[in-house]
Amino acid sequence: MVEENLYRIVEVSLKRGSDRRDVGIMTVRQALELPDVPSLEYTHPEFNSRADSQFLTRDQLQAYVCS
Repeated sequence: MVEENLYRIVEVSLKRGSDRRDVGIMTVRQALELPDVPSLEYTHPEFNSRADSQFLTRDQLQAYVCS
């Protein structure tokens, strides 16, 4: 686990169909402490992926922390 990756910032959204509701902006650690809800999506901590419509799943975010 790379400790510094836990303190990077992500934006968390709840995806329902074609609708997306913002949950909040938080650290990766806080995002991973949220309940495991399949409809949550996370922006990539190193890229402005919200503008590119690229989101990570919880598993991908966990893998990022371990890399």
